[in-house]
Amino acid sequence: MRTYELIFILDPALGDDGVEAAAQAAKEVLAREGGEVVEIQKWGKKRLAYEIKKRREGHYVYFRMKAAPKAVAEVGRHLKISESVLNSLVHRVEEPRPAAKKAAAPAVSPAGEVATQEA
Repeated sequence: MRTYELIFILDPALGDDGVEAAAQAAKEVLAREGGEVVEIQKWGKKRLAYEIKKRREGHYVYFRMKAAPKAVAEVGRHLKISESVLNSLVHRVEEPRPAAKKAAAPAVSPAGEVATQEA
C-alpha cells in the first residue's frame, strides 16, 4: 500500500456536524476498499482564492492515508459525486529512496596523475 494525502473542501453552509459526517463517510469508503486513514486534520473554514461553485469560503479537511490505488480512486469518485464537496485533491507521497552507492572514483594526485592500486 502507498501513502497518499487527500485534501477536500466542503460547502461553508455545513455545520460542524456536517463536516464530521462528510469526513466519516470518506473514511468509511476508504476502509471498505481496504485502506486506512493515518491522520485526519480539520483546518476549519477558510477563504478560497477564487470562487468554486459560487462559494467564496469552504471547510478544509486533510487526510493522510495508506491505500491501494483502487481504493484511492473509489474515494475520489465518492467525493466527486457528493454535493457537499466543492473540490478535492489527492497526492501520492513519495517515499525516500535509499541512496545508491557510487563506484569509487580513482584518486588523483596533486600532480594530476591517476593513482592505481596494485594487488
